[in-house]
Amino acid sequence: MTFGKSLLALAIATTLTACGGSDSGSENTASDTPDTAPPAEQSPSDATVVEGVVTGFGSVYVNGKRYVSDGAAFTISGKSGAQESGLKMGMVVRVLATQSEDGTDPQATEIVYEETLQGEVSAIDNTNARFTVAGQNVYFDDLTEFDEIDAQSLSVGDRVEMSGYATEDGFYATFVKLETEDLGVKLTGAVSSLDTDQKTFMVGQQLIDYSQATFDDMVVEDLADGLMVKVEGALSDDTSAALIATEIENNSDDDRDDLGEIDDVDIAGVVTSYDETAGTFKVNRYDFALSDETEFEDGDRADFAQNIWVNIEGSRVEENWVAEKVEFKKRDSNTKTEGMVTSVDTDSQAFVVNGITFVTDGDTQYEDESELEERRFTFDDILVNDLLKIASREADDGTVIALKVKRIDEDDREGKIKGNVMQATAEGMTVAGVQVSFTQDTEFESRDDMTLEDFLTYVEQHNAVRVKVEGDYNDTSLVAEDVKVMPSKGKSGNGSDDDDSDSDEADNTDVSMEGQVEAIGEQTITVNGYELQFDENSELEINDETVDAQTFIAALEVGTVVEFEGTVTGEGVVLVDEAETETQDDTEAG
Repeated sequence: MTFGKSLLALAIATTLTACGGSDSGSENTASDTPDTAPPAEQSPSDATVVEGVVTGFGSVYVNGKRYVSDGAAFTISGKSGAQESGLKMGMVVRVLATQSEDGTDPQATEIVYEETLQGEVSAIDNTNARFTVAGQNVYFDDLTEFDEIDAQSLSVGDRVEMSGYATEDGFYATFVKLETEDLGVKLTGAVSSLDTDQKTFMVGQQLIDYSQATFDDMVVEDLADGLMVKVEGALSDDTSAALIATEIENNSDDDRDDLGEIDDVDIAGVVTSYDETAGTFKVNRYDFALSDETEFEDGDRADFAQNIWVNIEGSRVEENWVAEKVEFKKRDSNTKTEGMVTSVDTDSQAFVVNGITFVTDGDTQYEDESELEERRFTFDDILVNDLLKIASREADDGTVIALKVKRIDEDDREGKIKGNVMQATAEGMTVAGVQVSFTQDTEFESRDDMTLEDFLTYVEQHNAVRVKVEGDYNDTSLVAEDVKVMPSKGKSGNGSDDDDSDSDEADNTDVSMEGQVEAIGEQTITVNGYELQFDENSELEINDETVDAQTFIAALEVGTVVEFEGTVTGEGVVLVDEAETETQDDTEAG
């Protein structure tokens, strides 16, 4: 159902509780810090609040659009007086900007970055490309920027800082940074299951003990289910796994003074809390409503749904935000490759790598990880013979759109590619434009291990088989060590679906995880809520030495980190194919 602006106040009076906001939580805002306020000649009503991912530099690009940052005040992780150099690709920032009268790029007067989540990784779910921090699910993909670490080397116990967007069941990470010191736990989210007697509440799956907390921009009596808060503290050492809060800050939009006179916002993120009947929804912490006048780009109203990527341009109507324009964003990367640039077309903003023409657009992310370390690396800096790593997607018309482009050195080639299988034979195949060769040591797997013959039969019987390949390059090809058939239909943390007509893979019950032991029985253990069962076919290792199930279980304690792969039965039990752990003594010796 749609409704006009004249009915907006009645339709959303009970559902919209906020009047706009930002992902800051910093006390250094334009309203209370003189050196970050807009110039005197600038009217606040002429300004726009923009929130989104940093996609480039020179000045600062957010959501693919350039904002002149000369003279802007930077606040990074609560510290005012910061510099642009403190920002990194993938961080979600809030920008206070004004449009220029001559049509040039808008001027940023304030740019704020605040981490979305900070803490220790307690579990890693490789099957669903997610990890857990402070009880929150964090999804990642090929477009997530990892700093000082990568997705493959992330381990339980690592301390990380994450920036990203709220989804229906956690967060999507646009930026993940490895922390070398314990900076405590920070998380933002809505209060639920408030218990004023026990002085506890939940944020996501994390229990919060607020008995020792101080309060910022609120008092303890303001706590209520649904209130957006930012919590800082430390995890308890006892078995309660509670986060002992030291500070709780009101993080709701209606508490932000710096947006009181702002009439326009430009917000990127994931749609949550969508009420189709009322036409209301949330992106990050912003409450919006659709109207009859809402314009849709790259889709229409029928495509609007929960957990999809959007960019919303909105304006204030009767103290609420109305979506004037909804732009659908497709961030699902189905191809990943690396190779040398053979040609560049500046007119069409395209380049060719591995025989594939990649077209760029305003949302393409650029980063230079080569020895040149060009911070302001853009399409204009791409040259023939540059070595690039590219994550892309294929549009319906066959156009290959570059989503993320990194310039690298020869030593940085990973030997990891992803894409559809082409021209498969017993000798090899082509994937993402790369010639892949097989050897007698190449391992193939889908839901189960496959032989080369099984793989070739599978490719012959299915359309658009997509694989991940890992290996090493020789002079002519990528020599495959592992070839993994990807599920033909799946769902990522940002809500994008990989469509394929083959449904036999859709009910994939494989699980690959790393987590801490929660309980130990005579013949089973529990890890991350899964009960693990072993049999004579389970391959088990302690400190890289093969052991039987009895020895494996006997070596474990509650809290021991175990990495395992297996199949989930209908009863929710995992039949373990492989599992490994390292004892504390071995870890200390190493």
